[in-house]
Amino acid sequence: MFGLTTRQLNSFVLAVQGVATIFSAIFLSVYLLGLRDLPENVVYHADPTFRTALSVFGVLSLVLIVLAIVLSFVVTKKE
Repeated sequence: MFGLTTRQLNSFVLAVQGVATIFSAIFLSVYLLGLRDLPENVVYHADPTFRTALSVFGVLSLVLIVLAIVLSFVVTKKE
């Protein structure tokens, strides 16, 4: 059904990890940026720029993770 080579699978896993890393980096940097102004109640996650980036990379990461899970079952059943 899926004639995927090891190189293709490794590239897919690398893409999943890359997207998740970008999401985590944006989330962590925005969180730490909010801690800088600790006495104030500043929430940088609500800024449209950061919220859009987090939404895009978060949804993309979730979709790729679900695809990886499905792909792992398909490849395992094939072998």
